[in-house]
Amino acid sequence: MFRGMRFSAAGYAVAMALVLSGCVSRAGWEYRPNPPAPVGKSYPVILAVQTFKDDRPDANSTYLWLCMLPLVPFCTAEYDRPESANGFLTMSAYDFRPQTDLANAAASEMRNSGLFRDVYVTDRAVEPAAQLMLRGTIKDTSWRGSHYAYMVGPDVGMLYPTGLPIGNVDATLSVDLRLVEQANNRVLWTYRVAGEYKVTETYYHDFSKDFGYSKIFRNGMKGAIDSLRKYMASQPESFWSSMPYPTEPGMASPYPAAAGSASANSAN
Repeated sequence: MFRGMRFSAAGYAVAMALVLSGCVSRAGWEYRPNPPAPVGKSYPVILAVQTFKDDRPDANSTYLWLCMLPLVPFCTAEYDRPESANGFLTMSAYDFRPQTDLANAAASEMRNSGLFRDVYVTDRAVEPAAQLMLRGTIKDTSWRGSHYAYMVGPDVGMLYPTGLPIGNVDATLSVDLRLVEQANNRVLWTYRVAGEYKVTETYYHDFSKDFGYSKIFRNGMKGAIDSLRKYMASQPESFWSSMPYPTEPGMASPYPAAAGSASANSAN
């Protein structure tokens, strides 16, 4: 009898944590880039990664509170901008700065590619210390979640320890990348990093894994780097070695044009 009472109390506590806006904890963006490339072709050009442009829709809506009502089988939330929302499947909020977080992630991938002499992030429209600029436009970071209440309202927490699904998540990410020659603002290469993250969470499996944006971006950047590597190799070496630096009005270029041919380099 007392064991059953303890189980019910624990179940109710879980319900409060999971159903009331998914308030287990706050989650945050964490990114681990793909491993550095082995020794390969490197080019005598510097790349600036500009803080990304945000071109996403901005509609956020949630009906997760309905799961507190009896006879409701499930409730949903739909967010175009999850960093501005409160209440997910098992997390209360998501600390995410898409424009800077994704730009920094892209820079780390470009740095590990070993393709460039140097890579850094900037928020300037023109960066005179780099011949090339990578610009990104964020098109989609939508998050869709369904929370299962099994028609028992706040007592649903007693069911989760049995292994029944807490709910499911379907998130998408889409970012358009453009490599621009700064001296003439010519677009040299484009690529779309896009993917989907789906998970069904239970009390014992994938619990609190509400967000998969870093995984989507990391996987997508593998294809982006492969595509960029092929493009750069398709150009004559003189195209890269003679590429000029840009100048701003009244400002001379701080570096002379790169001389010599590209050489092999190891990304550390």
